[in-house]
Amino acid sequence: MGKVITFAQQKGGAGKTTTLVHLAHSLAHHGRAVGLVDLDPQRSLTSWANLHRETNLNAISSKDWKAGVDIRDSAKKHDVTLVDCPGNADILLRSAIRESDLVLIPCQPTGLDVWATNAVLDLCRKEGKPARVILNRVPARGGTVEEALEMLREHGAEIMESRLGNRVAFSSGFLSGNSAVTGAKKSTARDEIENLRHEIDGLLETL
Repeated sequence: MGKVITFAQQKGGAGKTTTLVHLAHSLAHHGRAVGLVDLDPQRSLTSWANLHRETNLNAISSKDWKAGVDIRDSAKKHDVTLVDCPGNADILLRSAIRESDLVLIPCQPTGLDVWATNAVLDLCRKEGKPARVILNRVPARGGTVEEALEMLREHGAEIMESRLGNRVAFSSGFLSGNSAVTGAKKSTARDEIENLRHEIDGLLETL
C-alpha cells in the first residue's frame, strides 16, 4: 500500500493545487508511481494532469461517498497518492484526512492564511493524522514571515523547513501541463520543489 498525502487549506489562493502539482511532477520525475485524486469541484488538478505529458501521472476526479474508496484504490496502485481537497467541504475534507498518512497545508505568511490553517490543523488533530505546514509564496523581504511563524507555532503547528517563494515559475507553465520541475536552465523554483520533495521523502519514512 502506497502513502497518501492530502493537500488541504480552507483559504483560497494559498497555492494548494500549484504546490501539489509541482510535488507530483517531482516525485514522478524521480521514478515514483504517482496517483492523483481530485476532490476539488474546480478540477484544476484534473485539467493540469490531462495536459501533462512528461511523466506518467494517473489522475481521477472523485466526490462525495466515492472519495474514500477512490483514495484507497489509488494507494493500492501507486507509491504515493496526492489528494487535492476542496476548501470548505467539511465532510469531504474529513473523509480525505482519515485516509491520509500525511496532511500538507500550504500557507502564505498572512494572518488570514494562518487563521484558515489553524482550522485545518484542528481537524487533523481530531482525526489523529499528522500534519505539516508549508510556507508558500514567501516574499523576498518582509517581517510578516516571522509573525506568521510565531502565530502558527502558538497553535502547535509543525512547519516544514522547506519554503516556496513567490515566483512566476510556479504558475507560468500550469496552463500547458508543465511545471518548474524540468528545464535546461538553473531554476530557484525547481530547487525549492526538490528540497521540499526530499524533506517529504524523509518524513514519509518515519510515518
